[in-house]
Amino acid sequence: MKSQWNKEELLRRLHRHKKIAAVKSPKGIEKALANKEDIAAVFLLMGSILNVKRYVDAFQDEGIPVLIHAEKIGGLLLNSEGLDFIANYVKPFGIVTTKPALIKKAKERSLFVVQRVFMIDSEVYHNVLDNKQKPGPDIIEIMPATLYGVIRSYSEQLDIPVITGGLLSTADHVKASLEAGALAISTSNESLWAEDFSTAELLK
Repeated sequence: MKSQWNKEELLRRLHRHKKIAAVKSPKGIEKALANKEDIAAVFLLMGSILNVKRYVDAFQDEGIPVLIHAEKIGGLLLNSEGLDFIANYVKPFGIVTTKPALIKKAKERSLFVVQRVFMIDSEVYHNVLDNKQKPGPDIIEIMPATLYGVIRSYSEQLDIPVITGGLLSTADHVKASLEAGALAISTSNESLWAEDFSTAELLK
């Protein structure tokens, strides 16, 4: 099934639900589908070239946009042919990647792009702010989610939405990330997928 969403619709879903289910196992697929009314999208962090399309279709047939983590798909080479495979055969809404070199190639194939950034030091922090790559990602994901000062700084300075993930174990962690300025969070913590974080004081 070809992804039927556009950027604006995904952003509306993120505003409304505030969370993305990061799915790491086949059992996680069942759990995420059971909570499909409460999540904005799925980050697929598992699979191989043999089954990734089936996993993507399982969600998108149920009305949930899927972004696959390009580096976590077994057997997939991240060259032009690999990206063609994603765009033309798997047909997710987009990709998640830690590799800036993939962004332009993915955008050329009409894929939505989330750039995941692990905030390991101040150099990484400044590189994100100084990056003039065109086209750039559609969303920046900052990890881990406990870096509330960084989230606040990026949400104020960047002209693209900021989300966050990693080390989210409680609802209070999620609320703190949202209050710091994140548009939404991504989490593999299944206990948080059914939580409602769309209260008025948290809406951006």
